Amino acid sequence: MGIPPTGPQPPSRAGGPLSPGGIVNGFEHYRELISSAQYVDEILPLLRPIARTPETRDLARSLIGELISGDLSALHGSANEWFNLITYASQVDFTTAERFLFEAALLAHPSDVDILCQWFQFQYGHGTIQDGLEVWQRIEELGEDETAPYWRYWAYRAMFLANYLNDKIHAVEFLDRGLTHVVPEGLLNIYRQYRVVLIDGGVRPSAAADTSFNDYDKLAERVEEKFREGLHKGIENGYVLARELARLLRERSAGKSDEQAAQVLDEALDLLDLAERTYTANPNHPIEDIYVEKAVTFMARRRYADALQIFRSLPSYRLDESLAVMARYAANMTGQRFESDTQARTAEMEDLSSRLSRLENLLSALLSSADAATETP
Repeated sequence: MGIPPTGPQPPSRAGGPLSPGGIVNGFEHYRELISSAQYVDEILPLLRPIARTPETRDLARSLIGELISGDLSALHGSANEWFNLITYASQVDFTTAERFLFEAALLAHPSDVDILCQWFQFQYGHGTIQDGLEVWQRIEELGEDETAPYWRYWAYRAMFLANYLNDKIHAVEFLDRGLTHVVPEGLLNIYRQYRVVLIDGGVRPSAAADTSFNDYDKLAERVEEKFREGLHKGIENGYVLARELARLLRERSAGKSDEQAAQVLDEALDLLDLAERTYTANPNHPIEDIYVEKAVTFMARRRYADALQIFRSLPSYRLDESLAVMARYAANMTGQRFESDTQARTAEMEDLSSRLSRLENLLSALLSSADAATETP
């Protein structure tokens, strides 16, 4: 099952872009730890802090490449651990590794609903519709009593129906059914999918007699209604819905009179205040997502000083070129200054050095633990 590592190769031990924290100098130790691991939970702590950080993506890809070059069938782990391992490969865009990890995960857990649903999405996204349908048939054979509590079963099927089979009506019906079956902690993901299905998905006209499924205003109204329904229920991590509803309102303010647009944008800001108030520190939905949307809405409302305050608080990696332009414009409109891109990069490199140092300490501790465990009395 193993294949040679692909993509970026491990950085030189002599130095390189990752050298500020000392990780490069000890890279061979981390390769050894990966190659000798017998359990998935030995690997996850190594990848978790680096797969999500843009500056350490190459390191994560190298370690994952080392992993898939070995015998994955000898690696032991729970279904959830395998799922997380696949997610880290996805986060660094290592598609080849994802495929190999999926195969190993399904060999170990052939009936896990979450892994199968993720495999279904991967297959039709990177293969063919037929590849996806074959996986879906395998999922259906488990029976709805087994699959119904899982949000991915409903959300991924609905997205497939809308985006690939051009059938928004049955996609929405599927989501509606999902709301009555999914465990409470999964409801957010069902509600969020209404936007994916009705607005973002299906580039062609819907293959339906009901023309409202081809009317953007009516689709947006449906999505807004479902988002408000979820908020009213007080679902877990509902602050994400509040943020996404604020975004939808901001988008729909276009074409309105200045007075009407101001009212809509003020309601969006109220929703973002609600999102801040109900934030649960879920790492999958970081708080800076709220602030990015809030800054953009302040800009639309022409509250430039408020927007600038937020832009200054955001980590520089969240300031892509368009947001940086907004920040500079807000500074010019208020007669203030916004730090240059060079200053931001310098500050970010200092922060990177600090983070890499912490990562070096973490990996060294793990290595020491592994060495201690293998010592003979």
